[in-house]
Amino acid sequence: MKANSTVILLKILKYKIHHIAFWLLYLFFWIFLYKQALGTSKAIENAFSTIILHGTVSYFNNYYLIPTLLQFRKYIQYFFSVFFSISFICFIHIIFLLWSDLIENAEKYNLWSFEFFINDAISVSYTLAITMALLFFKQWFEKERLTTKLEKLNIETELKFLKSQINPHFLFNSLNSIYALTLSKSDKAPEVILKLSDILRYILYEGGEKTVELKKEIEYLKSYLELEKVRFGERLKLSIDLKGDFSGKEISPMILLPFVENSFKHGVNSTIGDSFIKIKIISDKDLLQFEIENNKIPTHNKTVLPNSGIGINNVKKRLMLIYPDKHNIYIEENSDTYKVKLILHI
Repeated sequence: MKANSTVILLKILKYKIHHIAFWLLYLFFWIFLYKQALGTSKAIENAFSTIILHGTVSYFNNYYLIPTLLQFRKYIQYFFSVFFSISFICFIHIIFLLWSDLIENAEKYNLWSFEFFINDAISVSYTLAITMALLFFKQWFEKERLTTKLEKLNIETELKFLKSQINPHFLFNSLNSIYALTLSKSDKAPEVILKLSDILRYILYEGGEKTVELKKEIEYLKSYLELEKVRFGERLKLSIDLKGDFSGKEISPMILLPFVENSFKHGVNSTIGDSFIKIKIISDKDLLQFEIENNKIPTHNKTVLPNSGIGINNVKKRLMLIYPDKHNIYIEENSDTYKVKLILHI
C-alpha cells in the first residue's frame, strides 16, 4: 500500500499535477469569497487576477528567493526581499483594480487606504506560507525517497559482497577435500567431484536469487554433508533430523551453510580421532529452527587460523540485513561440544 502511494505521488510530482490542482482549488476558494459581493462573473475575473498575482510572488519566492537566499542562511536579505515582493504585488493589485471595471468606481477610493493594503498583504502572505509549506513537503519527500533508495542500494551492495565471500570460502574448503583424496589416490575422488559439481550448479543458478525454496536449500545442505561424509568416512558420525513441512516456504540462499562449514572447520577437520556433527531442522508454520552441534577441539590441540571466523561473522551480518528483528542465535559452548541454535521467522 505504501509503495503504491509513493508511485502515485511520484507521478503527481513528475507531471506537476499538484500545481494545477492547488491553483484550481485556490481559484474556487476566491470565487466563493467574491461571489456574494460581486456576483458570479466579476467574482471569477477577480479570482483569476488574485491567483495570478499571488502565484507570481509565490513562484518568485519558491524558485528564486529560497534557493538563493534562505538556503544560504541569508535571513535578513531574505526577509526584506519577501517584504518588498509582497508590497510590490499589493501595489500592482491596487493599480490593476483602479484601471479595471472589476469593482465600482465609488469603492476605488478605498484602495489607497492603509487598511486595504494590510488586508491584501495578509492574503498574499497566507498564499506565500501555504506554497512554501508545500515546497518544503516536496523537498522532504524527495529527500526521504532518495535516502531510502540509497539505503536499499547500500544493503544490496553489502549483501552481494557478503555472498561473494561465501562462494570462495566454500570452494576453498571443498577443493582442499578433493586435493586430499587425490593425494591418497582414493576411489572416492570422482564421487566428491560430482557432488561438488551439483553444489556449484546450485550456487550458480540459485545463489544469486534473493530467496529460494526451503526444500532446495535443505537439499543443497544435504549434498554438502554427503560430500564431507565421503571425505571423512567412518570417523565422522553425522546425523541430520528433519521435522515439519518444508514445502511452500522460502529462505535466503546459503544462510545455513556457514554454520555447517564452521562445524567441519573447527571440529572435524582439526580432530585426529572420531568426530560427530548433529543437525536438527524443524519447520513449524513461519518458524524455522536450525540446530547444529559438534565436538570441540581441545584447547591445547587447537590452532588459530587467520580469518577463521569469516563464515559465522558473514552469516550474522547477512541475518541482520535480511532478517532484522526476525532471527535469534544462541550459542552453547563447553569443554567438549559447541552448539549453535538459529530461530528464523521466514
